[in-house]
Amino acid sequence: FSPDKYADFIDANRKEDPVERLKTLKRLIHDLPEHHYETLKFLSAHLKTVAENSEKNKMEPRNLAIVFGPTLVRTSDDNMTHM
Repeated sequence: FSPDKYADFIDANRKEDPVERLKTLKRLIHDLPEHHYETLKFLSAHLKTVAENSEKNKMEPRNLAIVFGPTLVRTSDDNMTHM
């Protein structure tokens, strides 16, 4: 995710209506630069495979989000207190 879109992704994720939240997140993802989009697509497929094997590796989606979230979505000033 590009740092300049951090606030947009956070705002989209805070939408209460799940349908509207998903539509906004999809639009933001498709608006990413092509190399960011392709990298995200590849990484998402890999993390899905990891999560599908969570009985063996203990890496459920929540655990993956805790580990990868701060790396993938970060503010432009890189301040951990804002994350």
